[in-house]
Amino acid sequence: MIEIKLLTSPTCPYCPMAADVVRKFVEKNRDVVAIELSVTTDEGLKEAVKYGIRGVPALIINDQAVLLGVPKMAELERIVNKIRAG
Repeated sequence: MIEIKLLTSPTCPYCPMAADVVRKFVEKNRDVVAIELSVTTDEGLKEAVKYGIRGVPALIINDQAVLLGVPKMAELERIVNKIRAG
């Protein structure tokens, strides 16, 4: 199972675009789950600090890879396939 944590902020103009890419990716990949965490919450802020993330949107994939900005579908697929391969 692949877990994507999407860190967002309510004032971020790019976060809805990132959420849309992640949603489409999850729809196409049955072994992927996504959780959206706002950095305005304790949990979201804790994740941002843990990974040294200073901007949103940011994706944390299986606690192994961090992607900043709005991901491209191909880039997301490449990273997830690399994690699947172990």
